Amino acid sequence: MADDRDIPGDQLFTGGEDVDDDRELRPILTPEDRPRGILSPTDREYLCGHKEYAQPQTDANRRQAIRERVVNGLKDFALLSLFLEPEEREKVFAELGRDETDDTVASMMAFAYLGVEGDRHRLETYLEYGIIQGANVGQFSESVGRATDADVSISVDYDPDIKTLYQRFEDGEELTDAEIGALVRAGKIGGDDLEELAESSGDFPGVFVGEGAESGE
Repeated sequence: MADDRDIPGDQLFTGGEDVDDDRELRPILTPEDRPRGILSPTDREYLCGHKEYAQPQTDANRRQAIRERVVNGLKDFALLSLFLEPEEREKVFAELGRDETDDTVASMMAFAYLGVEGDRHRLETYLEYGIIQGANVGQFSESVGRATDADVSISVDYDPDIKTLYQRFEDGEELTDAEIGALVRAGKIGGDDLEELAESSGDFPGVFVGEGAESGE
């Protein structure tokens, strides 16, 4: 795919003030000035909203170029994990340092999670397979034999959407005990609201009006 040099200069605007409306929700980031990786420096500026193309086709070309580089970059990990010499691999992570390694691997996992659309079972399977492959390729198991199994379990807990819950409360919709508790902890409702709920038709049997007193009893 064509690189940055193939995009005419008169089709490019630079600067955060030129970002169009559909990018207003993007975080305002300044990409690190570093050599090309999977992304070129221009790719990074584009993704961070610092570059905008006047022609839709030019914009589409940039997106396609990024996709192609990401696809081929991901495929390259098969070669890197199998054939990059251990000494070179160690130098890679030494150059990153522990903190940046942690951040980078976390970002890789985030991209993978988004790529499988949050399918935790698929991600668990990939991680297990990758760990087994790495354990055997990396010769971590010489003293105990070949790695044959790995166990990965992923669970994700979400905080409630307080704004949505409070709107449902305002609309008079039925809420679970846990949802009411979340609104109380967020300071959105208080004692008067709980008393009003407790005096309702019993849709909220777990609401406590006073200490030790459960509604409906």
